[in-house]
Order: sequence, then structure tokens, then C-alpha cells
Amino acid sequence: MVTSPSMVEYDNVDIAFQFKDGRKVVADTEVAYLLPSDSTEVERLRLNHNLWKLMLGGLFKSPLAESLEKGITVLDVGCGPGFWTRDMALLYPKSQFIGIDMANVFITADLPSNVQFHIVNAAKGLPFENASFDFVFQRFLVMGFPTETYKHSVQEIKRVLKPQGKIEILELVNHYTDPSPAFSKISSWIDQALSARDMDSYIGDKISSFLQEAGFHGIKDINYSVPIGWGGQVGDLYLAIQRLALPAVGVMVSQLASVTNEEYKRTSKEALTVTDQFHSSTRFRLICATK
Repeated sequence: MVTSPSMVEYDNVDIAFQFKDGRKVVADTEVAYLLPSDSTEVERLRLNHNLWKLMLGGLFKSPLAESLEKGITVLDVGCGPGFWTRDMALLYPKSQFIGIDMANVFITADLPSNVQFHIVNAAKGLPFENASFDFVFQRFLVMGFPTETYKHSVQEIKRVLKPQGKIEILELVNHYTDPSPAFSKISSWIDQALSARDMDSYIGDKISSFLQEAGFHGIKDINYSVPIGWGGQVGDLYLAIQRLALPAVGVMVSQLASVTNEEYKRTSKEALTVTDQFHSSTRFRLICATK
């Protein structure tokens, strides 16, 4: 079995949290992450993890199955509770997995010995030596990293990857296909809120260019369209996720966009009650590349 990379010392202060509208959110103004970090959000992330296992037909797209079976080192950036990290570790017991996140919401059940979780604010950099990992995985940080931080994250991932190491990023694009009027409003408010924090609703469409600029090669960019409340099992599951996601997003939208909390809640309720009238979908991008 391979040895897990060691963390190096770095300047990463404890992050303060507070409660707003009944949700636990970051209180530190220097931290950009906008979504809650609480048990309700953990449930949304669990459902989201299950959704993407269905969408991908597995846990990843990079051509690494054989290497993972033999034993490699893997880093999950912004791992949240760590569902992906745990499932990967169970599937590939000869590999070593490290998950990092700024909030201690890590799962503890059924954890194999080849998993480690650490509290790390990845926006400040990755506390690992150069060339520590064979595979780095990152997903859904559009609401966590300002644009320049996202670009820096790509550079940091390249730094900690070994030669010929693989990167895989899965990202939400704030764009609804065939949206209802309610979802159109919500998309506009999300864009306003993210822009107020120097974030980019459409950064998923730009990741390939970030990787190219960073010197990655063999870039593969895949588009996904996920139905909301239609199209069978995936649509039903994504609707359940939206029922948890829209209130979570509302915590930031009502503070940073030109909408009241009451109007946002009313519009969200409308969006969720008319999904059978509109075949709306959300766009995602999955990008794989090699150092």
C-alpha cells in the first residue's frame, strides 16, 4: 500500500461561523464561501453525491481505475462531508485518500483506514509538498472561490500533482435550460450575489482555459444537463436536491442580491411547484486533464 502524503505547516487560522436565518454560515469576512455548513447541507450533499454516481455511472471519469487498484495517492479538495472520498477509499483499498474542507462536517461512519480528513481553507493554498498526489479531484466550488482564487487553485493543484498526475473538476453552471419564470429570476439573483463577491456564475465554462493556461494537457471537457423533476430517477433525485439547495442559496441571495428574503422564498416555492409544467435542466461541466 502507498504512503499517504504528509501535510506541511501553513498559515490557516480557524474559521468562525454564525447562524443566519437558522443556518450555520461563515462569519469570517475573509472567507468567500457562501453556502451553509450544517446538517441540512450535509443531507443535500449526500443526495448530490448519489446523483452524480448515477450521472457518471461511477465516481470519476479520469482513466485511473487500474492505477487506483494498484495504489496511488488521491486528494479531494473541498470534500464537504467526504462521501466521495469514503466511497473511493472503500472501492480502492490499496490507494490513499485525503479529503480537505474548511468546515468539520466530515462523516465518521464506515471510514476505512486509507482515509484522512483535514480542516483546510483551500482558498489559501494546499498544505502539501510539490508532487505529492497522483490524482486531485475537486467539485462544486463555484460558490466558494472568487475567480482569481479559482485560477490559483488550478495552479496549486498542478503544483501538488506528480508528473503525469490527473486532475478532475466537476462544476455547476448557473444556467437553466427551458426555465420557468421563477427559475429565471433565481438564476439572475444568484448571478448578482456571486458577482458581489467577485465570483463567476459561469466559471465552469472557463475551467478548460484555466487548465490550458496552467500547462495541463489532454484536456477533456464534458457537458451535462440534469433535469429538474422530470426524466425519471435522475430528475426526481435532482428535484429533491433543489428542495434543499434553493433554501441554502437563499441565505446568500437575500443578503447580496436585489431581492428580499420573502420574495426569494415565494419565488423558490413557485419554482418547485411548477416543475411538471416546464422541462427545465441545469448545466454542469466535468473537466479532466493531465499534468
